Amino acid sequence: MNKVVLVTGASSGLGRALAIALTDKGYRVFGASRNPQGFEKYTQLRIDVQDDVSVKEGIQQVIDQAGRIDAVINNAGIGIAGPLEQLSMANIQRVFDTNVYGIIRVSQAALPHMRKAQGGRIINISSVAAEVALPYRSIYSASKAAVDRITEALRLEVERFGIEVCAIQAGDIRTPINDHRIMEYDDNDPAYNLVFANVAKKMNAGVDQGVEPEVMAQQIVAILESKRLQKTYPVGKFYQKISLYLKRFLPGLVFERIIRTYTKA
Repeated sequence: MNKVVLVTGASSGLGRALAIALTDKGYRVFGASRNPQGFEKYTQLRIDVQDDVSVKEGIQQVIDQAGRIDAVINNAGIGIAGPLEQLSMANIQRVFDTNVYGIIRVSQAALPHMRKAQGGRIINISSVAAEVALPYRSIYSASKAAVDRITEALRLEVERFGIEVCAIQAGDIRTPINDHRIMEYDDNDPAYNLVFANVAKKMNAGVDQGVEPEVMAQQIVAILESKRLQKTYPVGKFYQKISLYLKRFLPGLVFERIIRTYTKA
């Protein structure tokens, strides 16, 4: 029987690439997004991860149609950039509601069905920014750090039920995130505007030169199919993955200098 996988944020980018790659490998895939559009190889679901009812109804649709849920890939997320001093609480809450609470909602809805089946896998899409805080991306970094800590704790809670959980610490991916990222700053404020303009330019270029989503999707599928899930998997370009190790071993001020130079902060 084909294994059943739910992928959130499947309307574009990495989520769509994952849904297609899994379908091509014979999985029964449900791709969730707020606004499903067009024909896809996989079953599309309308799920808003910011809404409790929407998530519960979406998971129930999977169970009603497929009878079970073997894996969840929590991919839905949103980016935000800007000086912390100038970010609105409304946008900060929006990011956490998607990147953090969204993962909690989906996991809470799926876990009872996995426990009943005595097995399942949850893969949370995190970021290298969870470990390496990036200037002008404080809230995004914080949201992904929260994802990693949730993953770390949840692994220990559900292991005895045969459920495995991991986080993918992804580097830059060539997706439409630049088009949808919240950019909040005062263009007329000389305290930040020129520096942030340089940071934003470097940040957008990183995405444009990032790993193709289809390539990263294949790596994540291989992780899903591995015999046992590790806690975290750095995935992306070499220099972004190596930054996680450099932070552990370099003196703090030296590492900060590297990050400041790299980000143009």
